[in-house]
Amino acid sequence: MSKKPILTQYTIRKQGLKAPLTIALAADIHERNADDILELIKSSKPDIIAVAGDTLERHTDDVHTYYDHFSIGHKIFSEVAMRASHLLRFLFDRKNYPDEENSYRFLRNAAELAPVYMSLGNHEGRLNEKDYEFIKENGIHLLDNSDETAVINNQEIRIGGLSTVRDGKWFRSFAKKDGFKILLNHHPEYYDGMISESDVDLVLSGHVHGGQVRIFGKGLISPAVGLFPKYFWGVYDNRLVVSAGCSNPVSIPRINNPREAVIIKLET
Repeated sequence: MSKKPILTQYTIRKQGLKAPLTIALAADIHERNADDILELIKSSKPDIIAVAGDTLERHTDDVHTYYDHFSIGHKIFSEVAMRASHLLRFLFDRKNYPDEENSYRFLRNAAELAPVYMSLGNHEGRLNEKDYEFIKENGIHLLDNSDETAVINNQEIRIGGLSTVRDGKWFRSFAKKDGFKILLNHHPEYYDGMISESDVDLVLSGHVHGGQVRIFGKGLISPAVGLFPKYFWGVYDNRLVVSAGCSNPVSIPRINNPREAVIIKLET
């Protein structure tokens, strides 16, 4: 099985745009080496680079509050799966440990290619002082339950980031704003309901790692979502784009599911 990443490109037609827009999507770097992902992104000359969560490993108890709506069985499954993965990695895959310098290098080099917008995932409960200094020094746009307006190709685009510990009040305010709206949302399982019923034009996600193992084109498992996740990879409803992720942070191999860089070409 090849460990080389692939470049996946989607073309999506959208009303409300005045000019075409090219977006690179990277998710789930998990402090692993993603230099090869960035090389693929570079060749597409994106207008912006969206980094949709789990870039850094900054665990706190707060990030687990998003499990509250899961059943007891689902919570037990998630906890057992994650602990088993950590044990297997310790026993058999010790070289695959995280190093924050990998993520810093990716973000630094990405920011030299295009404006970088970064949201937070379940592995980023609380960034530290060094992270904030790095983000400021390199001009990274951190979107933590917040949004900004960008001018790209002579048009205004609103870009927001919904964090793992989500702020519903902020999201509802963002969704009601005028103009074309892009949401970075690490968790595709958040899409049903609040997001799907909103006027957000494009949602960029990761988290599920493509289902880890794909059988007959269907993702098999996600420790946080469960067996056969509904949204695991691809484009849904012509607006939810789910990346298979930039790394493999667990010892279980990715089967029929290569790491990927995603390019989204929005057309009018």
